[in-house]
Amino acid sequence: MGILRRGVRDFPVSLEGLKWTALGFMVVDHLASLLFPGEVWPRLPGRVVFPTLLTLMAWHLYRGVDPQKYASRLLPFALLAQGGYALVFGTPWFWPLNVLFTFLSGIWMVQGRVFPGVLLSLMTEFPLGGPALYFLSRGQLFWGAVMVGGSSWFMGWPLWVVFGVSLLVPFLWTVVAHGVPGRRVPWWWAYLFYPLHLWVLEGLKWLGVFSR
Repeated sequence: MGILRRGVRDFPVSLEGLKWTALGFMVVDHLASLLFPGEVWPRLPGRVVFPTLLTLMAWHLYRGVDPQKYASRLLPFALLAQGGYALVFGTPWFWPLNVLFTFLSGIWMVQGRVFPGVLLSLMTEFPLGGPALYFLSRGQLFWGAVMVGGSSWFMGWPLWVVFGVSLLVPFLWTVVAHGVPGRRVPWWWAYLFYPLHLWVLEGLKWLGVFSR
């Protein structure tokens, strides 16, 4: 671990760049789910997306960012995204809820609303993602990693993927802890990107782009 930490200090990662890289992998993952439904390998790069974004948010909470800031930002974009999410992935409109609701559930838990936060998390695509954010925001990496892996297991991923994403969490925590802010863009760009890309994918799906 000492070698890892020294390497991270020597080559600090831009946190803004890390966030947008994760969002890029998210688009690749969603395209893969539409082009290669049911196949594991094309979607493996996307398994880094949720742990990365989760760790970034948890790190800021751990460093003292007011969770209410996240709560007020997440809800409107989560609502905006849900219709596109359901249409793209062919799910009922109100279950599972999209990942922004997962983050919101964790924020509720950080704010002390543990029971409603857990219930909301169980309704989302990452059922244990809310508790994962809660544990990581308190610096409890082991339980955060277990919750991230548990979400992957509930989603039906093979055990080797479950263990892989679990082990990724402490590595990402080290990377983020030694990162630099990077060149910032307005906060709402990333929040809007999520629902916007879903509605674009739904438009392409409606036009038959992904039909075989």
